[in-house]
Amino acid sequence: MSGCTVTFDRGVNAKASVLGVDAELMAVNGDTVTLKVAGREVSVPVGDTRPADGLKVSVQEITGDKVVVKLATGINS
Repeated sequence: MSGCTVTFDRGVNAKASVLGVDAELMAVNGDTVTLKVAGREVSVPVGDTRPADGLKVSVQEITGDKVVVKLATGINS
């Protein structure tokens, strides 16, 4: 499985292009992060993983000023 970790700054228009897919931080509600991945919204609690457009999206950390997300391909899983 290949992937990368992205740190989004909170309070700004946080976007990244990862593994050929656009990812955008939409909202943080408590310990759940809502991201838009390849045009689809996905909500992921901290420490959990959700599928999104062929990727696995994991939220690793939420702080007052950043959100750390890992996006990985699911080829070997």
